[in-house]
Amino acid sequence: MCTTVTMHTTNEHHFLARNMDFVDLPIDYDVVVLPRRYRWLNQQENRYITNRYGIIGMGVEGENTHIGLFDGMNEHGLMGVIHYFEGFAEFQTEKQRNRLNLAANDLLLFILSQFTSTSQITQQIRNINLIAQEIEFLGTVPPIHWIFTDRQYNTIVIESTKDGVNVYNNPIGAFSNSPDFRWHLINLNLYTSLSPSDPGETIWGDYNLVRSPEMVSGVYGIPGDYSSPSRFVRAAYLRNHIEEAETELDGLRNAMKVLEYCAVARGAELEDNQPSYTLYTSAMCSESETYYYQTYNNMQINAVQLSNEDLDAQDVKHFPISQEQSIFYQNRTK
Repeated sequence: MCTTVTMHTTNEHHFLARNMDFVDLPIDYDVVVLPRRYRWLNQQENRYITNRYGIIGMGVEGENTHIGLFDGMNEHGLMGVIHYFEGFAEFQTEKQRNRLNLAANDLLLFILSQFTSTSQITQQIRNINLIAQEIEFLGTVPPIHWIFTDRQYNTIVIESTKDGVNVYNNPIGAFSNSPDFRWHLINLNLYTSLSPSDPGETIWGDYNLVRSPEMVSGVYGIPGDYSSPSRFVRAAYLRNHIEEAETELDGLRNAMKVLEYCAVARGAELEDNQPSYTLYTSAMCSESETYYYQTYNNMQINAVQLSNEDLDAQDVKHFPISQEQSIFYQNRTK
């Protein structure tokens, strides 16, 4: 389970923000900065790929310092997020000679390291053969799909299914899990009556229905469960109706507020008797190149700015996340 939204401000700041919903991972994850010359092994072709662009994101470090990203942004403001797409994702099992053979779980890293816009992704995705590759700490091939957005406010979704690889424009600015993205857009048609305004006076026959603020709402009927379709509807509705943001911090606040509406509390959902919940929430700002995040155990918003780092450095830089709640005591004496 995961939820992602885009967010814009009137002074032209652009965000991609997500809830990372999963069971507790058996491996540490943190904020990482990958320099321009970071080299990583493409196991499907047994050769190294060198980053063209610096990257910041949340991820894990595997064998040979290989970084697996959950989400990230490069120095040109191209941002991307991985979501689970269980029951629908299908990847190739055979390599192809005339295309780049790449593990599906490395696509986010590859795109952020090589491209600067969604138009480049759309042009080049047909030249990539996405291969099913098991992730060791998960013990399975992750069924995933992707959302990307850039500084031109263009947002796309990439899905690999039994029908092949498809790229869709995302006009609604919301993203969740299964079913496929087209299904979610069609499903929104069931909620055209949702409105931030209360209904007006209603008369049935000769009877004027009693109106009370506690009983009547323009958003009556919006789904409140944690399923992917319900979270998509909530995210799409609030993202497109929340009060317009002006500054970067206003946009950050709006992104976090929308995702609060879709966050999963620990214990409310179980997968194989393990709690699946919102491990962290992140928001990336394309223009300031800032990666904001908060964790389930520490609601303080932390930030790491890509432009403050030496992108010509040799090594990956890690910023450990804090899992201890930070509180500002306004009148503490000790």
